[in-house]
Amino acid sequence: MQFSDDLEEALSDFARDHGINRDEAIQRIVRAALINSGYLASGEEGIPPEKLNASNDD
Repeated sequence: MQFSDDLEEALSDFARDHGINRDEAIQRIVRAALINSGYLASGEEGIPPEKLNASNDD
């Protein structure tokens, strides 16, 4: 898949800065966007609501 020139340049910069190839960069960017949008679970476990209290406020 080819993107517009500005996106290709940004994608190339991202891949270079993270020491990864283009495909891995696309996967990371899409994964982060889907997690941030609530479409994909992050896989991280948080504190269950019933165990939340003032002592574990950050």
